[in-house]
Amino acid sequence: MRTLSGIMSTELKWVNRGETVRAAAGVMTRLRIGSVLVGGEGPPGIVTETDIVRRVVAADRNPCATFVEEIMNHPPIALDERRSIEEAGDLMAEHRIRHVAVTRGGEVIGLVSVRDLLSRVQLLDISVERMMSRLPVVVPIDETARNVAALMTQAAVSGVLVSGHRMSSRPLHFQGLARRDLVGIVTGTDIVQEIVGRDRDPGVTRVADILSPLLQTIDGREPIAAAFHLMALEELRHVAVTTHDEITGLLSVEDVFEPAWLHVAASPLRQGRS
Repeated sequence: MRTLSGIMSTELKWVNRGETVRAAAGVMTRLRIGSVLVGGEGPPGIVTETDIVRRVVAADRNPCATFVEEIMNHPPIALDERRSIEEAGDLMAEHRIRHVAVTRGGEVIGLVSVRDLLSRVQLLDISVERMMSRLPVVVPIDETARNVAALMTQAAVSGVLVSGHRMSSRPLHFQGLARRDLVGIVTGTDIVQEIVGRDRDPGVTRVADILSPLLQTIDGREPIAAAFHLMALEELRHVAVTTHDEITGLLSVEDVFEPAWLHVAASPLRQGRS
């Protein structure tokens, strides 16, 4: 049995629950990590990029006046280090989270992220286009970071594609865009690092100022294992899916939840489901 002790990260980063969200985002930005553990009196907690995007930026709260204890998840979802990686995947799928704390004797000693699992899952031979579980959100290049955070929260996605043309932001009914019409991608990481971590106003900062160049692409007919292998190798959280000359979808690490985890060998989620 493959256990969490063999894949967990033990380089844990902690902040005090009395620290501001701005300070926590600064730690994430400096260390280029997606979460921090929260210590202090009481049980430990965890704050992730998603928490900051949804509970602070999208909610129009001041990260310099909001404390991590106000937005943290506590206690963190956790498993003992002797438990299997399949069980960690099941917990991520059940709770729609990207991180699971690893414990020894009830004490947090490590973290496992969904990206740690990408190269270890066993998937059926299905195509990328069948695996995609979300339609991408597309926003214009002049949209504000705050509105993008709100759209990401509304659509429950961790990244949006950016169009170089003026248009209405579209969380739904995406039918594909030519590659030349897309200029990049904005993710939760970009919002945390470039907005909160650098103390910029999300209400006036445009996505043009924080976007990343258009990400890696993969043909929708490729096997899903190839996509997740690429993401693990390149340390990516998103790849754009193409059909001929169009971008027709966005694959994220969250898509490993459904339906992929239903086909992981020995996964408890498979029981009673077809």
